[in-house]
Amino acid sequence: MASVDSRHRPNDVDRGRSSRGLAVVAAVAGLSVLTVIAVRAVAADAKGCGSGVRLTVAAAPEIAPAVQKIAATWVATNPRVGNQCVSVQVSPMSPADVAGVLAARSGGRINTGGQAVAAANTPPPTDTQVPAAWVPDSTSWLGRVQAINRDAFDPEYFSLAMSPVVLAGPEPVVRSLQNGKPRKLAIPDLARMLDRVLRGGDKTVRIAMVEPRRDAAGLAGAVLLHDAVVNTPAQLPVLVGTYRSVVLAPDQASLLKGFETTQAVAPMSEQAMLAYDAAAPKVPLSAITLEPTVALDYPYAVVTGKPRAITQAAELFRGALNGPEVRELLAKAGFRAQDGTAETGFPAGHGASTEPIVGMPLDDPAKIAEVVGIWTASKTPSRVLALVDVTASMNNPITMPSGAQVTRMQVMQQAAVDGLRLFTDDSEVGIWAYALSLAPNRDHREVVPIAELNRAQRARLNAAIAAVQPAPTDVAGLYDSLLAAYQKMKDGYRVDRSNTIVVFTDGRNSKPGGTTLDGLQLGLEKLADLTKPIRVVLLGIGPDVDLTELETIAKATGGKAFQVSDPAKIGSIFLNALLRP
Repeated sequence: MASVDSRHRPNDVDRGRSSRGLAVVAAVAGLSVLTVIAVRAVAADAKGCGSGVRLTVAAAPEIAPAVQKIAATWVATNPRVGNQCVSVQVSPMSPADVAGVLAARSGGRINTGGQAVAAANTPPPTDTQVPAAWVPDSTSWLGRVQAINRDAFDPEYFSLAMSPVVLAGPEPVVRSLQNGKPRKLAIPDLARMLDRVLRGGDKTVRIAMVEPRRDAAGLAGAVLLHDAVVNTPAQLPVLVGTYRSVVLAPDQASLLKGFETTQAVAPMSEQAMLAYDAAAPKVPLSAITLEPTVALDYPYAVVTGKPRAITQAAELFRGALNGPEVRELLAKAGFRAQDGTAETGFPAGHGASTEPIVGMPLDDPAKIAEVVGIWTASKTPSRVLALVDVTASMNNPITMPSGAQVTRMQVMQQAAVDGLRLFTDDSEVGIWAYALSLAPNRDHREVVPIAELNRAQRARLNAAIAAVQPAPTDVAGLYDSLLAAYQKMKDGYRVDRSNTIVVFTDGRNSKPGGTTLDGLQLGLEKLADLTKPIRVVLLGIGPDVDLTELETIAKATGGKAFQVSDPAKIGSIFLNALLRP
């Protein structure tokens, strides 16, 4: 592991944004928050500098007071750009809100877990609403913005402070988890704790966290849970269940309030824990050090696209933020220096020591994109229609990777049952079966109507899947059935859900005189509505599948096509299909 570097060059993240209508906070909401909070901004003005250069700095709320003190000291030295004096206005801003504003400035959106609003309906921020410099709590925010605009920031920036992410909870709970012997919690230890707490029925303690899409410490926790659970792609469905078991808080204040009534531990920054304990609560929190340690690294980034004088002022202020007196000021507020050392005044205690800590910033774009995508999929309801091939060929045998012989129908049934577990209880799922002339004047039949996936609906679906039998024909009217399914999904479209058709097939369309592949593509094109995206995921079972045909269909709908021979892999296949455009 490397310590938190004093300079970072982040890359793109959040590449996995898809058309599933996953919940994101609209940038317009961020603009509203920015406008309100800007009123509470604190300005550091040099005497008589009313018409000089005004530098606006947005900072994470916990570090904003220290940044303001540094700004006041610096402004008192009468810094100048050319012949103009410089003043600094520091606004305490949630990093998620600032990221939303910067994304909207570039015509994009950041997935922060709120409602989706079309980018076209989001007014771009004015120049005064965009800060000239930004101190978020984590480099991960810079990378997420740069996924939308690579040139959003000056490429050179440095870490102002560091705070390791710890597993914090009420002292009695922490003592119990550690058996009275304080020690670091490694990934294997975390895995064992998850087995006991989330999957073993242990009700004595819960895992909690702030929404990872809005909170960097929560994101660090989601990354650590991923590493503790997932060793192979086949374990991704287990991670979905783990994420759903987490007690979720909308913000840190709610998380801290919850500790008063819930026996829980949660990933949070060491600084946040120390600040909470400094207020002398009835039950103080204590920290368990995680290994490897992920750290919040508080980068100072200069925003591009501002007038040259303001950019120069931001670059000058960067120098003022990197001195020994600054580190001591930050230490008193519970922050460590960039290299993980605790400077004079650091309020050690409750599991936080003055020993140096080596921490890794959240700066792996691929890992962040994967974790955010899986977290979103695990929390987002879907509306799904499963289209099941029941032609006679589904009775043909297939050899499993283990060497066992099963029918294609059995593979489909197991895949459907396993896939059903991945959808949230507030999802809506139904089943159609298809084969030539399966019903009067059509090739499909409704087996289970689309309905909310409560316990009764799950029972109906599982029973129907178990009872399905191949029809006495080997002719499949896939194209006509798919067009009918698409129309059905469009008619009942839910804007608050990802709308998906899942097709199980062991071959190809074989209906003589029916709709052709070109006709299907044309029909889908006519039905398609950009405001109602419907994805088609096709799962081909057995060696007779024409994967090229299935991929052509999937491409026309922004979906995915896969070949399935092992039901054990259906979980990872579904997640791949649902997470990526």
